[in-house]
Amino acid sequence: MGTLLIAGVVRAADVQGPAAPPSRTVPSQVPSALQPSACWIDIRLFYTLRLGPVAICRRHLRYHPGTLECYQFTDQVCQTVDPRDGVVTSRSPIDVAVLPCPNGPEPPVCPALNFPRLP
Repeated sequence: MGTLLIAGVVRAADVQGPAAPPSRTVPSQVPSALQPSACWIDIRLFYTLRLGPVAICRRHLRYHPGTLECYQFTDQVCQTVDPRDGVVTSRSPIDVAVLPCPNGPEPPVCPALNFPRLP
């Protein structure tokens, strides 16, 4: 394509440029899907038919009360408003605590696919 050149006389007043238009503040529109409405720290629960929700799980199928083979997971839970799906809840793991397995009822086995490598 060709280039258009405009030639003219430059005056001292033109060097500073035209006066700026009056400024106007426009609030930024951040999509609501990116703004978490609430976040909190929560203990991950494991649901069993026999015991209901349990706050710990065990590493091995064989159960040994008193051994350091039970785990409690701490998550950060956030609820985010999504215009299409409504409220979406997400969980991010924060910490894993190793606990002695209780003498009471056996906790469920930790699901291997959902967690990082256990200590």
